[in-house]
Amino acid sequence: MLARLTALSLVFAFCGSAQTTLRQAAAQRALPIGAAADADEYGQANKLNIPAYATTLSTQFSMLEPENAMKWDVTQPGQNTFNFEPADKLVAFAQANHMVVRGHNLCWHSQLPAWLGPYAQTATPAQMSTVLQNHINTVVGHFQGQVFAWDVVNEPFNDPATGVLPDLRNSIWYNQPGIGQSGTGYIEQALRWAHAADPNALLFINDYNLEAPGAKFNALYAMVKDFVSRGVPINGVGFEMHLTLGSYPSSTGLAQNIQALYALGLQVHITEMDVRLQVDSNGNASAADLQSQAAQYQRIMTVCLQNPGCTAFQVWGVSDGNSWIPGSFPGFGAALPFDVNYQPKPAFNSLISAMQTVTPTLNSANIVNAANYKGGSVAPGELVTIFGANFGPPSLAGAQLDSNGRVASTLSGTQVLFDGTPAPLIYSLAGQVSAVVPYEVAGKTQTVVQYVYNNVQSNTVTVPVVPAVPGIFSQNSLGTGPGSMLNPDNTLNTAQNPIAAGSYVQIFATGAGTIAGGAVDGAPAPGAGAQTLTVTATVNGVNAPILYAGPAPGEVNGVLQVDLTIPSGTPSGPQAVVVLVNGVASQGGVTVAVK
Repeated sequence: MLARLTALSLVFAFCGSAQTTLRQAAAQRALPIGAAADADEYGQANKLNIPAYATTLSTQFSMLEPENAMKWDVTQPGQNTFNFEPADKLVAFAQANHMVVRGHNLCWHSQLPAWLGPYAQTATPAQMSTVLQNHINTVVGHFQGQVFAWDVVNEPFNDPATGVLPDLRNSIWYNQPGIGQSGTGYIEQALRWAHAADPNALLFINDYNLEAPGAKFNALYAMVKDFVSRGVPINGVGFEMHLTLGSYPSSTGLAQNIQALYALGLQVHITEMDVRLQVDSNGNASAADLQSQAAQYQRIMTVCLQNPGCTAFQVWGVSDGNSWIPGSFPGFGAALPFDVNYQPKPAFNSLISAMQTVTPTLNSANIVNAANYKGGSVAPGELVTIFGANFGPPSLAGAQLDSNGRVASTLSGTQVLFDGTPAPLIYSLAGQVSAVVPYEVAGKTQTVVQYVYNNVQSNTVTVPVVPAVPGIFSQNSLGTGPGSMLNPDNTLNTAQNPIAAGSYVQIFATGAGTIAGGAVDGAPAPGAGAQTLTVTATVNGVNAPILYAGPAPGEVNGVLQVDLTIPSGTPSGPQAVVVLVNGVASQGGVTVAVK
């Protein structure tokens, strides 16, 4: 029942402290929050040896992206020479501090090694293709399993945009001489190579000035829509968000672009955010500008939290003392939430405020049967899982019993209300919670659901109520494959421990509706009982005799136990099992192992 708890859950664990950190607040939003960091590339001193730098990076952020250490000029200083030492130090630091790593970047027109420009002047597209493929294979392969997401192609679009598709920037990878692909073909090829090198990494296109509707975003959108339609491996788009005080985007425009990409099934990461301010000769910004900057940070974070397509938030640098802004924009600086002394600024407080107060978003489509992850309606007593309510406990909180010996309806500050009635909670985690639908919804045509965490209430959604929506629990917790079934000796039914035809197996499910004689929400089933509705079952398409169908003794009311006999003549091997409640069938694809 604890399905879909991803590997990223490690970034949501933290140690308590007197003052809330960005990392702690983001953990309650199931949101990786990151910073770009440096080690000792270009012969500079290793910033990780600076205590304030290392402490701020590790305690305030759950995600790390090498600012330079994974770029071409560092990773491949010679045509056949690779250098991973600076990036390896950053990855090791991240792992030691339970942070995830974004890789940046694999294909860019800038920060190229000294050998590559002259080489490109005489190389053929075929040779350039070999160079790029070798680089992607080597770099991604080196970090396979250590980098969860890559900026595969960085800043590929013209800025300002021309409005003429594909609107791509001139570069050695695109057309000078390019790798022999027309249009957006070089980007597609880079994505395919990256996916082949690490099939589990998320792949992004990263660019700036994508945050507002306009020609540049339209060009990117046309490309990724085409990629998605043809199955090109792409998972998201990075919005750099290097902003000046008071500059676009508007909240509406930013949300519109995030939603457009999310509708394609793509994520958005805010990847390089900073808000540069005018500073005096000592590098100090005015108090008024710092407050305006804080409001801008808060506005962008709010849009991110309000849109499920926004799945990470990152600033470009650890503090003002190591920001790129003063060196690139004379007269400007103070762009980050921490000052040159690593002290929090108003922008820090505004980010915390957004993460602690923005209303969590509930979507009726994300309320699903806990056994098979099918949604659309709920049934009395059904165990449901709710995804996407991005505000909750930063680490998994399991079911607890209240003073009456029932499964509690408040868990680590979390509640799920059905028509105002708190439901028993099986577990809770930021972004995912499991509850038992109260039996009092029986006989209703719909129920109003609301999520609450630390007294902050989500929107309400209305969900249809039906008598039964059966789902069988499976061993992989995804509702497919071998079922969560016990043989007569109470051992798990598996391919290595099958059951003979003519014997019986215990099946566990949910969504079977009301219990004869009534049931108390959250109470453990005291013993054998019966469902109000008729329960039948098939094995391999053949009706299977049922010995018992009712509440699972000792489990919370809402868990259905079905003891059925494997029909004589059932072939050996995995055989499909279906439970029907008043003729409504459970999901397909669940099997029992037969001798």
